[in-house]
Amino acid sequence: MGTRVETRPIDQALASELQAIVGDDHLCTNSDDLDRYSRCTIPWQSRCAAVVFPGSAEEVAAVVKIAARHRMPVWPSSKGRNWGYGTTLAIDDGALVMILERMNRVLEVNEELAYAVIEPGVTYEQFNAHLRSKGYPLWIDCTDGSGQGSVIGNALERGIGETPYGDHFGNLCGLQVVLADGELVHIGGAVQGLKTWHTHKWGVGPYLEGLFTQSNLGIVTRAGIWLMPRPECYNSFVYEIRDERHLPKVLDAFRRLALTGVVNTKLHMINDFVSMTILTQRVSEQVPQDGPLRDADLAALRKKYGVSPWNCAGGIYGTRGQVRLQRSLLRAALAPYGRLIFISDRLLPFLEGLIERAWKSDFFRRLVEIGARTSLPVLESAPYVHKILQGIPTEYFVKHAYYRYRRPRPAQDVQPARDRCGLIWFAPILPFTNDHVWPFLEACKQRFAAHGFDFYVAMLLMNPRSVVCLMAVIYDREDADETAHSQQLYDELLALMRERQFQQYRAGLQSWGELFKDAPEMQHLNARIKAALDPDNVLAPGHYGVDR
Repeated sequence: MGTRVETRPIDQALASELQAIVGDDHLCTNSDDLDRYSRCTIPWQSRCAAVVFPGSAEEVAAVVKIAARHRMPVWPSSKGRNWGYGTTLAIDDGALVMILERMNRVLEVNEELAYAVIEPGVTYEQFNAHLRSKGYPLWIDCTDGSGQGSVIGNALERGIGETPYGDHFGNLCGLQVVLADGELVHIGGAVQGLKTWHTHKWGVGPYLEGLFTQSNLGIVTRAGIWLMPRPECYNSFVYEIRDERHLPKVLDAFRRLALTGVVNTKLHMINDFVSMTILTQRVSEQVPQDGPLRDADLAALRKKYGVSPWNCAGGIYGTRGQVRLQRSLLRAALAPYGRLIFISDRLLPFLEGLIERAWKSDFFRRLVEIGARTSLPVLESAPYVHKILQGIPTEYFVKHAYYRYRRPRPAQDVQPARDRCGLIWFAPILPFTNDHVWPFLEACKQRFAAHGFDFYVAMLLMNPRSVVCLMAVIYDREDADETAHSQQLYDELLALMRERQFQQYRAGLQSWGELFKDAPEMQHLNARIKAALDPDNVLAPGHYGVDR
C-alpha cells in the first residue's frame, strides 16, 4: 500500500462533469458510500474519493478522458467481489473507483458455435439463468466463489473454474477495450465486424488480448466467451483420502489421469480444515478460541463431521459410454487409496430428498449418516458440489470467510467485506509433482502454525502440469494481534515462495509491489508498454506492479 493521505471529496467541477456523463444517480461522493466501496477482507486498506458507475463503453471512455484532464487515477472494477485479493481498493487513497455493474447485458448467444458475447457486469448467476431460461443447451463455467461475481472480471484475473472450460481467460475470445486516452478498440481481429472475432482466439499479427489481463493497460467493456455444450451424460465425484500416507500415490495417479485426458476438469483437492470452514465456525465449537486447532481438536472435529484428512471433487462429462469408461478408469486408478463416490443427475433428486427428510427426523438422520459414513452437514454439501460442476453458481462455499467471525454467519446475502471478515488469499502455482508440492505445503503449514493460524489449502489443477496451492489466511478482524500476524504470515509466505522459485498465479493488492522484484527486465518492459498506452498514468497506477 502507498502512503495514506487524508482523502478529500472530489471538487465540484469534476463531479459536475462526471454527473453530466453518467447522471446524478451513478456518482457516489458521500462518506457512507465511500466507506462501503473502500472495504475488503484484507488488512491493507485505502479510501476512494468517488465511485462512478458508467452504463456503456462510450461513458467509460468519457469518464477516463475527464479523469485524465483532472489528473485523477481511475480504478476500474467489474463487480468488486474478489474478496481476499483487493475488491475495489486502489493502492493509494483518493482514486476514482469505476464499477461496471450497470453494463450487464448478454449481447449475443451463438448456440451453434457455443459462445456468447457479454458485458463486464454480467454475473455468474445472471449468465446461468439467462442460458437456462432461454433453453440454450450450453453451460457456463463458474467459480466456487460468489454467484454475484463478474464473469469477465474473473477471466481478466485469469481465474480458475470447475469444468473443462475452467481456464477462464483461455475461453475469452475477442475483446472490446477502452484505452487510457478514451479510444475504443477491438482486440483479436483486424477488421470491424470480423466473422471469427469470437471463434478464433489469436487473430492475426501480435497477440494482444493477454495485455489486458492482470494489468492496467485498458478497460474491457465487452468480450466473447466460449461455452460448454451440455453433455449427454454428467457425473460428479467425491474422493476421500483417509490415510495421508497415500497422498503421493494419489497425486501421481491424478497427474497421469490428467495428462491422458481422463480427468479434464479443474480438479479440487482440499485439506480437512477447508471442509471445517464450510461446515462450522470456530466460535460454535467447544475448542480453544485462540491459536491453531490442536491436532486432537482437529481429529475430534473430523470424527464429529465425518471428514477425511483430504477430499477431492471433480466431474466427468460425455456420452453415456464415455462416462462409464471414465468411471471405470477412475476406480482403477484411485480406489486402492481412498473412497470414490459418484453422483449422477438421476441420483441427485433422491439425495436431496434424503437430506431434507433427515433434517426432520433424528432417527432417520442417524440411519442416513451410518449408511453414508459421514455427517449430514457433509452430505448436504454434495448437491452444491454437483451443481457447481455443471455451471450452477452458489453462495454456499463463501461461508469459509466467516470461520473466525464472532457472530453467526448470514444464511443469505453473503458479504464478507461488509461484515468485516478477515480473509487473505495466497495463490502460488507449482509444478504438479510430489517433489514440489508436499515439501512446500509442509513449510507453509509450519509458518501458519507459528503465527497462530490453521492451515487452509485447496489444490486446483490449472492444467496437467501445474497446480495452484490456494491458501487462505482466515483471521479475526476484531483482534488487532491476529490482524498484525495475518500480515506477517502473508509476507513470510511470499518470501518462502520466492526462495523456492515459485510464483503466484493470481496476486492480491498487498503483493503487487513485489511481483517483479526478481525480474527487473520484465518490470522495465511492462513500464515501457504502460508509458506508450497510458503516458499520464491514469488507469490504476501500480495495479499488478505495472507503472510508468
